[in-house]
Amino acid sequence: MAARLKEIEEIILYADAEEDLIVKDYLHTLAVIRLSGFIEKSVEHMVNGFLEEHSSHRVLRYGQRQAARINNLNPAKLEQLVGSFDQGWEVELREFLAEDENRQSLGNLIGARHTLAHGGSTSVSSALLRGYQKIAEEVIYFLLDRFLPLPGPRQ
Repeated sequence: MAARLKEIEEIILYADAEEDLIVKDYLHTLAVIRLSGFIEKSVEHMVNGFLEEHSSHRVLRYGQRQAARINNLNPAKLEQLVGSFDQGWEVELREFLAEDENRQSLGNLIGARHTLAHGGSTSVSSALLRGYQKIAEEVIYFLLDRFLPLPGPRQ
């Protein structure tokens, strides 16, 4: 996970330093797609890890197939997915997303990726991209603390 975050950070840094506006736009687009993909793949890995620890092999096999189909994790879909594991987690996620502009930021990131993936265009500034990066990381760390808890605070 750290390697993916570092790669995305490097893309954003390249975009910030780029003077050619067309190249900068392509790098912003790539970063949006990578951030959205980071969320989806991280959630898939967390779900699989949780199922490996708490399921029989048949349930695990079914769950892994379902986890592989996770996509377009807008806030409502993410809440529904998390709630299918633990209703308390869903409430906590809803409260987390209600803070600041977390729900809107996550929804905008996933919406931008969806627009780009289907041939549309979207304008993403460096500041907005940093906001997307922040919410992606915060959502994943929030979910890690529920799906794959480790003793002590996360770094």
